Amino acid sequence: MKRIIQYIFDLLFLTRPVLLIPVWGFCAFGYRCGVYTTTGSFTLFSLSTPITVYIGILVFSLSVASVYILNQIADIDVDKKNGGLPLLASGIVKVSSAWTCAFILFLASVLIPISAGNFQLALLSFASVVLGALYSFKPTCYSGRPLLDFVSNALGYGVIAFAAGWYLSGNNLLQANTFLKASLPYFLLMCAGSISSTMPDRDGDLTEGKNTTAVALGNERANQLAFALLLCALITSIYRFDVLSLICAIAPAPFYIGYMVKPNSFFMESTYKAGGALVMICASMVLPVILVAGIIVFISTKLYFQIRHNVHYPSLMPVK
Repeated sequence: MKRIIQYIFDLLFLTRPVLLIPVWGFCAFGYRCGVYTTTGSFTLFSLSTPITVYIGILVFSLSVASVYILNQIADIDVDKKNGGLPLLASGIVKVSSAWTCAFILFLASVLIPISAGNFQLALLSFASVVLGALYSFKPTCYSGRPLLDFVSNALGYGVIAFAAGWYLSGNNLLQANTFLKASLPYFLLMCAGSISSTMPDRDGDLTEGKNTTAVALGNERANQLAFALLLCALITSIYRFDVLSLICAIAPAPFYIGYMVKPNSFFMESTYKAGGALVMICASMVLPVILVAGIIVFISTKLYFQIRHNVHYPSLMPVK
C-alpha cells in the first residue's frame, strides 16, 4: 500500500505542477485583458471572480501537464546528461506509466469542457497537446530547432494559455484580431523567458545534438536576442497601455544587462527565475487565488522531493 501511494505521488509530480503555475499566470493575464476589452475596466485583487473561471483554468492546465510528461518522455537521454532528478529519466517512474498518465490527462482536458458545452476551451486543450507533441517529438521536434524552440513555447503560454483566460472571461475566440493584439506583449515576454530558461541546459543539449537557440547562438548571443525580445515586449506594452506586462518587461531587464556585462550563472538564472516570479506576482493581482495555489504547489513540491528523494527542488534562488 505504501509503495502504491508513493507511486501515485511520483506520477503526480511527474506532471511538474510547479511549472503549471506560469500557465495559470498567463491564463490570468488573458482573463484580465478579456474583461477589460468587454467592460473597459478591471479591478485588481478582486475576490469575486466566478469559481467557474478557476475550474476552467485548472481543467485547461491538465493539457499542459500532459505536455510536460510527453516532453520528459522525449527528453529522457538529454535529461540524464543535464543532471538533477528527472523522475522519468532516473527510472523512478516507468515510461509505460508516463504514457498512460499523459493520455488520461489529455482526454480529461478535452472531454470535461465538451461535456460542459465549452467547445472552444476543449479546442485550446487539444491545440496545447498537439503543439506540445510537435515541440517534443521527431520529426518536428521544435524543442531542438533554433527559433522554433522559443516561438512554439511562447505560443503555448503567451497565446494558447492566454486564450484560455480570454475565453473564460466571456469573450469569443473568433475575435481574433482583438485577441492577438492583446496577447502580443505576453507572447514576446515568453519568447524572452523561454530562450533564457534553456541557456543553463546548453552543454547537455549540445552533447545530445539538440540544436536549441542557445546551442546555435551561444549563451551570450542568445541572451542578447532574449533582451531584444524583452524590449519589444516593453514597447508593445506601452503601445497597448498594459501596465502589468510593462512591469514584467522592465523588472528583469537589469539581469539581462548584468549577464551581458558579466556572464555568469547568477545572472543567467536570474533572468528567467526573477522574471517568472514577477510574472506570478502580477498574475496574483489579477486572480489572487493563484498566489495561494502557487505557494501550496511550490511548498508541496519542495517537501515531496526533500522527503521522498532527499533533493532540494525547486529553488527560486539562482546558483551563484
